[in-house]
Amino acid sequence: MVSLNKKKRESFYGWKVLAAGSAITTIGSVHSPVVSVFFLPLQRELELGRAALSFVFSLARIEGGIEGPLVGWLIDKQGPRIPVVIGILLSGIGMIALSQVNSTLGFLLVYTGLVALGFQMGYLQVMHAVANIWFIKYRTRAMSIFSSSVRLGPAMFTPLLGVLVGLWGWRTSALLIGFFVLVTALPLTYFIKRSPESIGLLPDGDNIENKNLSEIQESSENAVPDTSGSQDFEFKEAIRTPAWWILALTTTVRTSNNGVFQVHFIPIFVWKDITETGAAFMVGLTQLIATPMILAVGWLGDRWSKKAILVLAHFILGGSFLVLIFIDEPWGVYVFMIMFAFGANVAPPNYSIIGEYFGRKAFARLRGILNSLGIIGMGTTVLAGWVFDTTQSYSMFLFGTAIFSVIAGFTVILFLHKPKKPLSNPSTMTSLEP
Repeated sequence: MVSLNKKKRESFYGWKVLAAGSAITTIGSVHSPVVSVFFLPLQRELELGRAALSFVFSLARIEGGIEGPLVGWLIDKQGPRIPVVIGILLSGIGMIALSQVNSTLGFLLVYTGLVALGFQMGYLQVMHAVANIWFIKYRTRAMSIFSSSVRLGPAMFTPLLGVLVGLWGWRTSALLIGFFVLVTALPLTYFIKRSPESIGLLPDGDNIENKNLSEIQESSENAVPDTSGSQDFEFKEAIRTPAWWILALTTTVRTSNNGVFQVHFIPIFVWKDITETGAAFMVGLTQLIATPMILAVGWLGDRWSKKAILVLAHFILGGSFLVLIFIDEPWGVYVFMIMFAFGANVAPPNYSIIGEYFGRKAFARLRGILNSLGIIGMGTTVLAGWVFDTTQSYSMFLFGTAIFSVIAGFTVILFLHKPKKPLSNPSTMTSLEP
């Protein structure tokens, strides 16, 4: 019986979903180097200041704030395949259209209306929900595989894109990216199914005849045991808990920092006296370092306290900014890269703890709300550009982000606690039926 169950787990369809989703996420992660590698060429062609161009890129966060909860609702109600397909089509067609724009207004409309909307809709937000639907015991590791895909892509694409832009310009590069996304990502959506239950399975490949969801959920909470039974909160119940808002606000600090560096990564390295092409390779190296770190964090998150991992990440992220400010030697940049690669990339335990605290039923909507709060990151990205335009230095901005990162770490230590489902609304099992 044990060997039979083991074989069922090894052949579990969720592993195919995980593989296809990881490939789609890797392809979609090309959007990250597009923003950074295109930044300085676009600034020269459009004759904009860094604050103004940062504002254009940051408008994507407004879209994320609007579409995040809507996409989350769609995933919770209809499953993940529809938003994945729509996102791939919008992002691929958008990149092709972007290669043809000839004005600031045209760039703004195409980038925000197609490119950013598609990349935000169809990739990581959906895949984190997929991981939470298909896995409970291995939830954090599944999320870590998706999150590492987001870093593996830029590790490969950033240096390549830097070379392509240097040889043929950003327009030809955008055209090639668009066709690449459509041809490679769309066929993979065939493997994305709604849920294990929709094809007669249970999460993690468990035997549907011998286990029920509440037993699986209880056995999965290794780091923080679930003594209250099923933790499938209703959406309204979850957002009324202090734990949700602490997670939301501290996550916003981390994702805002990530958003700033997505736009300003290469300009910051150029500010540290590295060439544009060299900076593209440095960004790729940072993402390459982050890839195994994310996998390790995912493995650790299923065995250790996710809360402790988040605290450590906030402190290390804040420290990385201070290294970048105060150490001018070349080795300081490499220390920054290693610290940033860890501190900025703890999405697996960050989002897995939402599933751990609040269950599967409303996960995608709760995850989508975090995109809404990401609008705050729009202001920080523009602020970074304004600080540089005013002072010709990123130091003042980086010092401020370091302070906020440390404050977020202490907030998690002092105030984040696992909530209990309200007794007045008895727990109900989420079926996730087809």
